[in-house]
Amino acid sequence: MKSEAIKWIQKLGMGVLLGGALCVAAQAQELHGWEKVKHDGVLKVALYNDLVPFSDKGQGIDADIATALADKLGLKVKFLPFPADETMSDDLRNMVWKGHYMGYGPGDVMMHVPIDPLLMKQEDKVLFFAPYVHEDIYVVRNKKDIPALDDFSPFAEHKVGAEMNSIGGLVLAGADHGKYVENLHNYKTARMAMEGLLKGEVSAVMATKPEIESALFKQPNAGDFVISKLSFPALPPKGWVSGLAVKATNQQLAIELRKAMDELQQSGELQKIFANYGVTYDHP
Repeated sequence: MKSEAIKWIQKLGMGVLLGGALCVAAQAQELHGWEKVKHDGVLKVALYNDLVPFSDKGQGIDADIATALADKLGLKVKFLPFPADETMSDDLRNMVWKGHYMGYGPGDVMMHVPIDPLLMKQEDKVLFFAPYVHEDIYVVRNKKDIPALDDFSPFAEHKVGAEMNSIGGLVLAGADHGKYVENLHNYKTARMAMEGLLKGEVSAVMATKPEIESALFKQPNAGDFVISKLSFPALPPKGWVSGLAVKATNQQLAIELRKAMDELQQSGELQKIFANYGVTYDHP
């Protein structure tokens, strides 16, 4: 009888433990947004691949900023690197509010999202906030090949590189009725274009300033190159701003992340992260 009683007590204990575990699991499933992130203790961050120096395979400026944000919130960070899809809407659907049909994502927050009024109006399932970087198109040239640069005319004689299908590449291809197409060398990425410049394959490259500065960072021959801004009707006159994005219903998570981003900016930590990659921080 004693042994039967002991078995009954053990079964009762296991039932209580199992019931308690199921209750905890049910409670966790009911949580969402900021409350779920706090419960899990992990901030899942969507990061682009092939966006050097900001992010590539979970490394770069955006990865460091995301780590700093998570630390401010008392969380661990988990990166979800992903390749850019055909449109920004695709990226937002896959990595912010729905998830990819293959089962990848979404993250709790996505880095490096354009803070653009038209995009914000179009994407009603997404909350855009916390702009943290301003970018613009610049030209870097080998000053021995091109001593001065006031317009695109030197590219009629000297080879110029750009990332394929980038703003710079498209502008160069169509500028002055296609006058520079023959000397335009399209590269898979801006970093590859900069490598081509350093190797002497091209005399100039059109890219964003962070892409240029990070590629020249700590290069022994960096003094051979000059970075300048060219005005052209097809180029964005004031550049653009990028920030964070979360699912539209996750407003509290956005508030907490915005506070953390403000702290990084005010403390100077954000500027230091950019400087670690040789990039000048351009406040939005």
